[in-house]
Amino acid sequence: QESPLVIEEINPKVHVFTTYNTYNGKTYSANALYLVTKKGVVLFDTPWDEKQFQPLLDSIQQKHNLPVIAIFASHSHEDRAGGFAYYNKIGIPTYATKQTNDLLKSANKAISTHEIDLGKTYKIGGERFVIEYFGAGHTLDNTAVWLPKYKILNGGCLVKSAEATDLGYVGEADVKAWPTTIQQLMLKHPKINKVIPGHDNWKLTRHLENTLKLLELK
Repeated sequence: QESPLVIEEINPKVHVFTTYNTYNGKTYSANALYLVTKKGVVLFDTPWDEKQFQPLLDSIQQKHNLPVIAIFASHSHEDRAGGFAYYNKIGIPTYATKQTNDLLKSANKAISTHEIDLGKTYKIGGERFVIEYFGAGHTLDNTAVWLPKYKILNGGCLVKSAEATDLGYVGEADVKAWPTTIQQLMLKHPKINKVIPGHDNWKLTRHLENTLKLLELK
């Protein structure tokens, strides 16, 4: 039995947290990122498993002796923005794009307390990050997170793992636009040290290339 919450360090400032959920009777992992700043920790996406909403905060506090001070969701699905209601209730600022909030609202789900300014370099506690939108793919609203100092890209579900053999859930995908979206991302960031895909093994390389290959097979 795997631990329901796994936190792994890329460097002292950047960590991947993985939670699990069941889809069509099979257990899948969801990868997300957090950034440690001098002012506190910034989460990119919320745990997929609601039983981990609080344990993640507790683990971060214990590990870094810092609170979570902001949460940015990459798109509207449960594995990304599903924790908004919980985190809003306990007063942690949450962020999503207008497009993501519109989708959440139409599904009667909790929206963020703040709106993401796409393309802006957010500067918090000595660290920097940019939330970027390259076009539709896995969903119409899928964004990515770029950490310029470390050249790390948190791809969310826009990026499939190198070990993925299919595109997963495409009920809200734009499969025609998706390859162009990935190509735009690769053009913008020709040198990336690490790409984190939304699901499956993130430690492999060539996630972007495999995403394009899977899209060619469609």
